Amino acid sequence: MQKSKPDKLIVYGRQPVIEALKSGVKIYDLWLAKNLEGKAVRQIVNLAKRKEIAIQSVTKDEIQKLIGPVVHQGAAVRAETGRLLSDKKFDELLASGRNPVFLILDQIQDPHNLGAVLRTADITGVDAVVSTEKGSAELNAVTAKTSAGAMFHVPMYRTEKLQTVLEKLQAASVKIYAMLPAAEDTIYNADYSGGTAVIIGSEDTVYARICWLTAI
Repeated sequence: MQKSKPDKLIVYGRQPVIEALKSGVKIYDLWLAKNLEGKAVRQIVNLAKRKEIAIQSVTKDEIQKLIGPVVHQGAAVRAETGRLLSDKKFDELLASGRNPVFLILDQIQDPHNLGAVLRTADITGVDAVVSTEKGSAELNAVTAKTSAGAMFHVPMYRTEKLQTVLEKLQAASVKIYAMLPAAEDTIYNADYSGGTAVIIGSEDTVYARICWLTAI
């Protein structure tokens, strides 16, 4: 069952903070170190003013105490984790007739890898990234930092059973491709007309059970 509300987390770094402010996710707190200068800082201030979000002016050490031994660049926000789709919203996307593109992650466990995947998904216009609630990397500050803030823009759908989602996609005539080592075909040969889903991740779980996947 999809969670009804996103979790909260503290995100640090100027670009992730900018993207959080630009994305429309709910911002609960915004901290900015005193005497900061630069284009990114001005952008944070302007976005905060536009959205009527109060800026808490603090020292860099105070931010460090808040988030731990990381490079925070003098900026941090407490925000919702991102654009999490409910079961209803996911079903609406599937039935929208828009020929959506889904990226399905089978137990990607490193938040750095998840962040890199979300950054690519954002650039390439993926409609939703699907992952399991258990055994997958969390949407946390590391993911936000590695994704350069893309985590706040890419719709995410988390499910208890990936098998159920794949069967639902198949029933909706969505073409499903699996990224496999040493596959003969490449992503450039795939047919992306109509709805499409691409799976990456653990070869010893989903791939062994579903015979109708096509490798790319």
